[in-house]
Amino acid sequence: MRALLQAEWADADEQMRTVQGGENERGHLGASIGGRSVVPYQPSGPVPELDVDFGRLSPASRFVRAGKFHGDEWIHDPAMRGWVYAATTDQLAVRCADHLAAAGPEGWFASTDRRLGVVVDPSVVAKPNDVPEPEAREQKRGGVGSFLGKARTALGAVAEFSEGFTKSGPQFVVLWECSIDSVADDRMVGKGRSTIPYQFLRVDFVDGSALELNVNIHALI
Repeated sequence: MRALLQAEWADADEQMRTVQGGENERGHLGASIGGRSVVPYQPSGPVPELDVDFGRLSPASRFVRAGKFHGDEWIHDPAMRGWVYAATTDQLAVRCADHLAAAGPEGWFASTDRRLGVVVDPSVVAKPNDVPEPEAREQKRGGVGSFLGKARTALGAVAEFSEGFTKSGPQFVVLWECSIDSVADDRMVGKGRSTIPYQFLRVDFVDGSALELNVNIHALI
């Protein structure tokens, strides 16, 4: 996926930073939004219809689902992928989490030195006749919808499916994207109560929301 994104999503002078997803980096998201926490997080905003087998995800433990943990103890549940923090559901971290949650085990989080986004394999995207108009064409606040690079989102733009892709068809579909200008900070943070901390990518958005994702050796910052 990293090679595909570098070749087909990134511009010639744009560098990939993080590619997070796949078999070893899938799981549920939790959320703390407006003082209310929920596990697993379900999209609170509009998302495309996707053909995803959520049965491939192990259920979160009953203790995590019930909120019976202190601080970041949720990270010790292997079924958890990350957490979103926000005051309202219209903030950027939530919109990103919406698409990751909708994509489930098929969702990849990616970032470059210019933007970040959520991508999936095209096999899970609705047929062209069922594809809704992309939210990015309706709402361009905070950098959302600033679709850069060779691979534009295929949602609502089926005619552009082949742009920048190989002759065999699209290799991925961009569900959501925003400019790096919408990011206040991104860094690796150690979490948990183990002797060796679990490494998480934390993305702080300019609107005050944040997203934390568990990473492994495939994530490079």
